[in-house]
Amino acid sequence: MNRVTVFGSYVMDLTTLSPHIPVVGETVFSGPFKMGPGGKGFNQAVAARKSGSQVQFMTKIGRDLFAPFVREAFDRFDISRDNLLESVESGTGVALIIVDRNNGNNAIAVAPEACNELSVEDVRERKEIFVSCDVFLTQFEANLEATYEAIRIAKGSGAKVLLNPAPVKEFDHAILKYVDIIMPNEIEASLMTGIPLDGLDSIKEIAQELGKYVETVVLTLGGKGVYCPSVSDDLIPACKVATVDTTGAGDAFAGIFASYMSRGKSIAEAIDYAKVGAAISTTRFGTSPSMPEKEEIEALLSEIKGGVFG
Repeated sequence: MNRVTVFGSYVMDLTTLSPHIPVVGETVFSGPFKMGPGGKGFNQAVAARKSGSQVQFMTKIGRDLFAPFVREAFDRFDISRDNLLESVESGTGVALIIVDRNNGNNAIAVAPEACNELSVEDVRERKEIFVSCDVFLTQFEANLEATYEAIRIAKGSGAKVLLNPAPVKEFDHAILKYVDIIMPNEIEASLMTGIPLDGLDSIKEIAQELGKYVETVVLTLGGKGVYCPSVSDDLIPACKVATVDTTGAGDAFAGIFASYMSRGKSIAEAIDYAKVGAAISTTRFGTSPSMPEKEEIEALLSEIKGGVFG
């Protein structure tokens, strides 16, 4: 128990605070600027590790000026480098992030670079990390064929497979028969199903459509909360906090959810821990560095359940 394997992306986050998100053709004076570790895969691995799980993470970076920084980040967050691969062809992935300092909303462009070079052979050579986990978590920010192979191996070993289908892209829907839980945000879910967002009824329709492929659907709705029809027919409300930066909140939710699932918590319980942890992450600037510790998550959830605030 308590073993989580994450497969996916590592990218360098190049982030600035801005008075607003620029429109096309606009230049906006911004700052401060920060460079930090990120990528959906790494963010989720850090979230799972800090919330108490044993974590294995597989990704690929370049042999470039970012590589020493990447290795230091793995060590700092106690993520094993055993499955950190290096490309001789491509550089380390990069995310360009603009955060609106007034509300924490963001605009992001990701160049996965070396993450696209992860291969089926890479996955098969490191099969043990997918066979030995209790929960397997992945996204769509790395090579898809390699992602599919990791999903199939993990499912075949008896692991609970959690897919965060982000960023949205064309993919083989046949892979969903190996997925136990699908966890998109509302925009991703709308794009995947072709159902426009229009209140709770549309959210329920989207969940019903995704439920044709995957047993458990968990839709994250930002400040509105979470919708999971296997838990409740109503929205599960979000935790109210003083938001600074929403970047990485979805990754926090996914990683924390995976961590508590790996310890035998129910879906409803895992959602409670994950929504609290994701809320905490939004009170800090950055992605991986904003992920909360297990003690923070459980203390805030205890306060909420005690009725101090919601």
